[in-house]
Amino acid sequence: MNSKHFEKQISDLEALSQQMQNAQNIEKKLHVLNCQNTVQEYLKRHLVPNFNSFSKQEEVVYKSILAIDQGNNVFKGINASTYDHEVFKTFLLHLVEVDEFYSTIGGLIGYHLNMLKLISHHIPTSAKSEKLQYQHPVGIEISQDTHEVRQSVRWGIESLEIIAVMYPVGGAGDRLNLQDEKTGEALPAALLPFCGRSLLEGLIRDLQAREYLFYKMHGKQLETPIAMMTSHEKNNHHYILNICEDNNWFGRNKDNFHFFIQPLVPMIDEYGDWVMQGPLQMLLKPGGHGVIWKLASDRGIIDRLLAQNYTKVLVRQINNPIAGIDNGLSAFLGWGFHYDKDFGFASCPRLLNTSEGMDVLVEKEIPDGFEYFISNIEYTEFEKHGVEDVSAKPGSQFSLFPANTNILFADLETIKETVSYCPLPGMLVNMKTSVTVSDEHGVQKNVLAGRLESTMQNVSDYIVDHYPDAQKNINPKELKSFITYNERRKTISVAKKAYVPGGSLLETPENCFFELLQNHEDLLKNYCHFSTPTLEQKEYFEHGPSFIFLFHPALGPLYQIIGQKLRKGVIAKESELQLEITEASIEGLDLQGSLLVEAQHVLGGKNNANKIDFHSNLNGKCLLKNVVVKNKGIDKTAPNVYWKNQIKRKESLRITLEGGAEFIAEDVVFEGDFNLKVPSGHCMRAFMQNGQVVTRLEKISKPTWYWSYSFDTEDRIQLTKVMPQN
Repeated sequence: MNSKHFEKQISDLEALSQQMQNAQNIEKKLHVLNCQNTVQEYLKRHLVPNFNSFSKQEEVVYKSILAIDQGNNVFKGINASTYDHEVFKTFLLHLVEVDEFYSTIGGLIGYHLNMLKLISHHIPTSAKSEKLQYQHPVGIEISQDTHEVRQSVRWGIESLEIIAVMYPVGGAGDRLNLQDEKTGEALPAALLPFCGRSLLEGLIRDLQAREYLFYKMHGKQLETPIAMMTSHEKNNHHYILNICEDNNWFGRNKDNFHFFIQPLVPMIDEYGDWVMQGPLQMLLKPGGHGVIWKLASDRGIIDRLLAQNYTKVLVRQINNPIAGIDNGLSAFLGWGFHYDKDFGFASCPRLLNTSEGMDVLVEKEIPDGFEYFISNIEYTEFEKHGVEDVSAKPGSQFSLFPANTNILFADLETIKETVSYCPLPGMLVNMKTSVTVSDEHGVQKNVLAGRLESTMQNVSDYIVDHYPDAQKNINPKELKSFITYNERRKTISVAKKAYVPGGSLLETPENCFFELLQNHEDLLKNYCHFSTPTLEQKEYFEHGPSFIFLFHPALGPLYQIIGQKLRKGVIAKESELQLEITEASIEGLDLQGSLLVEAQHVLGGKNNANKIDFHSNLNGKCLLKNVVVKNKGIDKTAPNVYWKNQIKRKESLRITLEGGAEFIAEDVVFEGDFNLKVPSGHCMRAFMQNGQVVTRLEKISKPTWYWSYSFDTEDRIQLTKVMPQN
């Protein structure tokens, strides 16, 4: 659809939208609407509901639909015989919420107007005249083990007392085709069972790992506030609450969870019409994660966090389970905290021709000098901004500009101020959804549709630095915003769509799991000095992974910590090591099969009265030295779903530690199937006797050992095994 199709509508609606914004009260808004020809003409010819039975807000919404010339479309099929007052009222009530949320751009009328502008690629004259240059943003490299990076990691650990987390978890995840196995009901992305746990639980576990690391370094327990933006799409909000309740709020105080629901907004097709699925049945979708800042401000979340002395926030999306690996988040947070930055991007190399945005340094010429800010350009907007998706150098698989990963750092006071004059940053529309609609003759046709979205990262466009002259070399410490660069595999690998045989593996859970295992291969070989089979993608997708290593992130999460807990060993082909534990000491392991260690109290203990976790050295412990594990392991003939951690085994060595139980084995060969449970308050020792494994259970009143963490003079974290005196 070309822009001329919408020119008259855009012109008329711009004037109307401005009048609505200028109207000082609801009576004046109704007066403006009542003067519109489209409203008057529709009311003359169609069923008119009794406005006395509606609120003024509902009447405004109803007449706004008429004013944007959508009455015949939205209210098609509604007549004296089909009119249901309660259904009609419910329909209008939802739109009242949308109208109020978008009041800063003219409510429903402004929403529709901005959609028409974006669909038609209407560019305001002021935007056309802007003098912008896009440069590669100067940033901080955190992928190498340097003293500067270790220092940033230390700052990141120390900063946790003032950094809250904010998770946009309301995504629909349509392309994942996620369904309840029993009911067939469509499920939101947050419920994807990655590595055997929902993506939401994965985010919480990564946070727990950072908090536990703070405890081990400083002897103080933190409980970071968690703000979550949910939606009603696919019952997302209901499911998120259920996950939290079913997991007893993950051992945290319920009051430290802050929920706010993003509105569902109308989908509009390429002809500028609202997509209706039946009488009064709009097609609704979440309005993009850019609404997170305004919602958090409107709902009082930001003020609540500031009142608790949390001045910064980490934002992370639900569909990227890789982001918490190793030291990336700690170094990123450390830089933002130490230099008191207003905004930050965690970035990495960007793959060419992928549906990822680009992070850029924008140079904007203004009358009295130049403005500089780090921004994001979405992949759907490259052409609009005149940006080409070209390689960084000939033959490279990576693009010239780095990737936007939606891992963000923000100063809450700055965000609160910025929202007051930029409530919806980075507005865009992506007309990618194919929908079936009926024309005026009832003939069905397929059209493309989209909704007004905004991007949370583009709030940075309003966090600018001023210079009198153009800058050739900008010191990243000087800017209000910053960017860090890490290895791609340690920064982003998303689970956005279901894998279709023969299709692309990119953005699938299968590929995400493979890249997770590649990270763990790097950890085992280069930090733990283990010998492992090499992971090959072709073999992985045809026959399953050559080995599996999974662990609770609080085992580290830093590789330098895990490398001191796991020291030298061999993992044979098609073997599996899973460690749901933090206090482990494994040296000289020879694994041929499956070894599964689970501590029921991973982080310390649990208060029986309120079921709140407390950090201590009373957690489960496992010490293995020169141990051989040999069993039949994974049943490769079973329909295993490895990325879900749905695995059938023929045999395994399974060690379960209840409470603060301990397990110790040295110079022992476990051959065959073992299921060892150690009750709380006991230590089980395993040893060889006449060629057989023998176990002995001993009562303990306190831990026999635990790891102590400390920084050395080069800001490396050193572990020391402490063995309390009896």
